[in-house]
Amino acid sequence: MKGIASENDLCTLKTKLIEALGVGYEVEIHKEVSTADGLIKELFDLVVFYHSDVICGIDYKYNYKLLNPSMTRFHDIPVGRYKRVGLKYGIQYFGEKNDCYFWTQGSNDYKEFTFDNIVKAIRGNQNCGARFTPDEVKTKLFEKLPQKLSKEQVSGIRALINENNLVYDESTASMCLKTEAEDELFKILLIPNNDELNLKSVCRYTSLNSLFLTIKNGVQVMCSITCMNDKGETSYADKYVGFGAFANTSKSIKENNDCFILSCCNIEMKDNLTMWRLYGDDGKGVCLEYDVDLTKVDEKAFFFAPVSYGEAMRKHPALDFIREIRHWNENGWSFSLNRWYIWKHFFKSHLFKEENEVRLLYLWTPEETDNTEWILDSTNSIVSRRCKFPIPNDRLPLTLKNAIIGPKCPEQNSNVDQFNYMNGLKKIMPFSIIKNAIRGSSIEDYR
Repeated sequence: MKGIASENDLCTLKTKLIEALGVGYEVEIHKEVSTADGLIKELFDLVVFYHSDVICGIDYKYNYKLLNPSMTRFHDIPVGRYKRVGLKYGIQYFGEKNDCYFWTQGSNDYKEFTFDNIVKAIRGNQNCGARFTPDEVKTKLFEKLPQKLSKEQVSGIRALINENNLVYDESTASMCLKTEAEDELFKILLIPNNDELNLKSVCRYTSLNSLFLTIKNGVQVMCSITCMNDKGETSYADKYVGFGAFANTSKSIKENNDCFILSCCNIEMKDNLTMWRLYGDDGKGVCLEYDVDLTKVDEKAFFFAPVSYGEAMRKHPALDFIREIRHWNENGWSFSLNRWYIWKHFFKSHLFKEENEVRLLYLWTPEETDNTEWILDSTNSIVSRRCKFPIPNDRLPLTLKNAIIGPKCPEQNSNVDQFNYMNGLKKIMPFSIIKNAIRGSSIEDYR
């Protein structure tokens, strides 16, 4: 007797849904969906995503009697699974007669729908009305602006919304900004005062072994976003601006493996006691100093900006604005952020405010010739990609110029001498007879 759906059944339904839903939608098989906090998880036969947001879970059975032999009507099928993980829609699909039963958030019951009506319900009103003018778009979107954004930010964003930057697509009932304008939008959200990005140098805390390998191998390593110390930061922004439920798609997993990060902080944070404790291997690591060349930040391969931190739990004004934009729908029109997959990596929880992080992001593409490799990350035991840039490098916006060896580093004085000698042979960092590239921390009272 045919029971649970076969792989062929699921693939057939997946293909049918993808063709019917169109651009912006993804469908994946046997996908686990969780609440935003990850505490509750449910496995569905198929999951529908819209611009990487989870919106619908689908259970596929041959007929509803297989769920419970005593069941006499489809209304008896529980809807709790969809509610528990915060899904917007839920579908019970019975392959015997191609019956579809549709649940929507806020309801306690299903409605019997045809397949075509389910597609219409998921897509919403795709018959868009007349185009909004740029002034109308400003009015609609700026109703959503949180008051915490500065006057400079508000003025800057308003200036971006004009007839030269807005792109309309009636086929998907969506509008967006041109690439350059959307990048500028994110930079305005990340940089409240435009002159804050005039950084001439930054620093980075890491392990002593990282400095050793950098000099020994003559390469600057950037790790993919998947091996960041804080696992939550790979999905923080997505969860914040999503509909409530969360799951990674094959597309988002690929994007995360193609984004490489170098986490730095403002140069004023160099040789800082708190930073040594948090990120410098408790004072036994190193603080690296870099010169910054902003002319190499092309916003094609390299992106460079300070990280935006939330103010409190579920309070992040910049992301509040992004969420409203992504969820906005009026007269059939929606607003798309096509560069979100890049810029979302510049937003973090309020719990990490003390980092004052400035982040360099490298977006790898198959056309790039940079040396990438797979590693099993020693910190969190996650298989990850990393990219290695030879030193010196004409493309990399950051140039390593100095290193400070931590105040609790074993044999600090000997290591300073040895690293300077090693650097003199390898010529990784600039040095002279009167100025070595590596020095010891000036902190003497480290507890």
